[in-house]
Amino acid sequence: MSSKSIAYIDSYTWLGSRLGLERMRELMDRMGNPQEEIKFVHLAGTNGKGSTACFLASILQSAGYKTGLYTSPFIHTFHERMQIDGVPISDAALDEVVDQMRRHADMMPDHPTTFELTTAAAFTWFAQEKCDIVVLETGMGGSLDATNVIFSPEVAVITPIDLDHMEHLGPTVGEIAKSKAGIIKPGRPVVTARQRQEAMAVLTETAARQGCDLTEVNLAALIPGPFSFNGQQFSFGNLTDVSIRLLGRYQMENAALALTAVEVLEKLGWSIPESARRDGLAEARWPGRFELIGQAPAVIVDGGHNAQGARALAENLIRYFPGNKIVFVMGILADKDMDAILSPVLPLAKQIYTITPDNSRALTAKALAEQITAQGVPAQAIGSVAAALALAKQTAGTDGVVCYFGSLYSVAAARDALLAGNSTTGD
Repeated sequence: MSSKSIAYIDSYTWLGSRLGLERMRELMDRMGNPQEEIKFVHLAGTNGKGSTACFLASILQSAGYKTGLYTSPFIHTFHERMQIDGVPISDAALDEVVDQMRRHADMMPDHPTTFELTTAAAFTWFAQEKCDIVVLETGMGGSLDATNVIFSPEVAVITPIDLDHMEHLGPTVGEIAKSKAGIIKPGRPVVTARQRQEAMAVLTETAARQGCDLTEVNLAALIPGPFSFNGQQFSFGNLTDVSIRLLGRYQMENAALALTAVEVLEKLGWSIPESARRDGLAEARWPGRFELIGQAPAVIVDGGHNAQGARALAENLIRYFPGNKIVFVMGILADKDMDAILSPVLPLAKQIYTITPDNSRALTAKALAEQITAQGVPAQAIGSVAAALALAKQTAGTDGVVCYFGSLYSVAAARDALLAGNSTTGD
């Protein structure tokens, strides 16, 4: 029956993204403020939120805590957005919390948005299941994001901040940082990734004004080790030879950020032994982030969808496939900075096949192909992700490399097409 619950939540998509906490506060008040019964780690940032949240939740679960995880968007199913100890919410549990929430939401003159409804459902479920702690990812921004109705997190974690959602958050990194810094609460510790100077200035000022201890991840203590398509090793401070399955240098940095947050949690009284840190990192899975899904040709699926993500993708492609020209399949949303996304990857491209993501804000495949072609790289618009990937594999040949990227909204279609095609055999 959960399809009915999801249909109800999705029926308010037309309201769009309406930043502000008034509706969320009213809805939570009507529901008895279940979020006040929960302890949180709250994450904001432009890139790396999902992976960092995944690492944190896996470590806390390995330490024996009943751990909730709230992320967005989902890859394959809506249920992925809210999990406890790695298990997504069941149909029955989703129906139950949505039925409770709907009675209150439908009485509100200013009806909550889809994201607000989803967040309220998650808070209700986590509280009913009596989670020890919930790792909570913001949807957009921070200060006016629906998740920011929580009062006082155990720790606020800020991942790298860059230009994205500028129509909502502002035109500069500094303005966007002000929004992300909204999750910083009086007297609560803050952990941040390495930031651009103008973002760091905002975070430093906000933390000082709120009386918070601010800890920046010490990337000088991060020492990369061996890496392959099965995973990678690194050392971070006193923790040596750590293994993670997630690929790419930025995942080591996300793991280091998670470990820094864990150190702060331990100072607050949470018991997180070294074994839990090692096991949690090793067991973390997060699909669609520089994920190898096929061989002969090698096929990478990556959810990079902004300038910072595209730069990280290009660096990883060079790291894992030095000297190779890449056949790309890509689609992007029309509100993204297309030139900034394309500039790191075009020098690596042999051919680009474009698709239209399944989203109302999508840039059409034809328009994207025309803009790429105008920059001197061969590009062709294709009708579906599956057809584009099949053609890309053919173009790359068994010794080549194919990479899908550009929109998280098509990652599921890309993974499904590749896995259904038994791509690891090189068909």
